[in-house]
Amino acid sequence: MADPPSKLYFTISEVAEVTGVKPHVLRYWESEFPTLRPRKTRSGSRRYRQRDIDEILAIKKLLYEEGFRISGARKIRREAQVAMAEVAARAKPQLRIPMKEQDTAAQMATIRGELKQILALLRELGRDESAAADQTPAGSPLKEAEAEA
Repeated sequence: MADPPSKLYFTISEVAEVTGVKPHVLRYWESEFPTLRPRKTRSGSRRYRQRDIDEILAIKKLLYEEGFRISGARKIRREAQVAMAEVAARAKPQLRIPMKEQDTAAQMATIRGELKQILALLRELGRDESAAADQTPAGSPLKEAEAEA
């Protein structure tokens, strides 16, 4: 199995080559696995993304290496998708920045405050400040925010 080239969309023949699964099998799997849904162009050509390739490799492993049948593999992939959705639902919500009815100076002050909160969160996560300082160029907005904090 070759490493996939780094691009956004792949054709069915590229995916077949990378995964070692023939195109007609890929098309069949699309009808059997709801978790595998590549995008289609106006002309009907399939365009696979990296997550589709990852799904194909997971299905291939279940069917060919672990000996599951289609129905068992479908159930396992559906359970995995539900588990990932639950993890995403438990993630912290994004920061909300109210920008209505504020002038530019107030908006900048709000953004600066939110950036300070983000910086504090990153520090809590155990980021190594010295490594970040080495990688952050002098005069950058992050350096200025750290200096103000």
